[in-house]
Amino acid sequence: MSTLRTLALPLVALALAACGGEAQPAPTVTAQPTAAAATATLAPTATPAPTATASPTAAASAAGLTFTVSSGSKAVVRVTEQLADRKDLSDAVLTSDKVSGEFTLLPSGAFASNSKIVVDLTALASDSRTRDNFIKNDTLSTRQFPEATFVPTKVDGLTLPLPASGDLAFRLTGQMTIRGVTKDVTFDVKATRSGADLTSTAHVAPALQFGTFGMTQPRVFSVLSIKDEIRLEVQLVAKQR
Repeated sequence: MSTLRTLALPLVALALAACGGEAQPAPTVTAQPTAAAATATLAPTATPAPTATASPTAAASAAGLTFTVSSGSKAVVRVTEQLADRKDLSDAVLTSDKVSGEFTLLPSGAFASNSKIVVDLTALASDSRTRDNFIKNDTLSTRQFPEATFVPTKVDGLTLPLPASGDLAFRLTGQMTIRGVTKDVTFDVKATRSGADLTSTAHVAPALQFGTFGMTQPRVFSVLSIKDEIRLEVQLVAKQR
């Protein structure tokens, strides 16, 4: 049967030619793609895996948290005195609202070497201009030493890494320089962090003495006595950058 079909095809073609008809070309058979080729065509192109990049928060935590001192910060000095015209003891309170600087707290609880807080002593003011002039000119010698600086070195009792919000209580140690004399001092600190904002109140503990920084205990005719105890408080407002 296969042989007869093979012989019939040329005969049909000749008959058509004899009748003036044209033999139609045999349809071109297109090879079907193999299953493997189809699979390769349909398979999506592999996308390279994204490179893992540390998040900004993680990178900042690894490098430490840097805060810049903002407006609203101030340093407050209190000294107990007995005025000649008063029966009871009272506190002389001098305040400077010119506080600047920045500090970087490292994950270890130490601070970056460029951390520093600066207080402008020429801005100290109380309720008495006479007292202010005497303290600045004679006790602190602000013409020669206009600033007090504090370089923080470590914290104790602080939860690390630093929580993003909440109340904090810890001890802060560092080096304070007044009148060109540098001493280690420690502050008891209570602070509140809310995201990038940090507010704190720090009290030096124990209180300082005039002789600690080479100062002479003030003696003036209007003051019967001055206690040799300087109670320093720093109210700090800072923002993380």
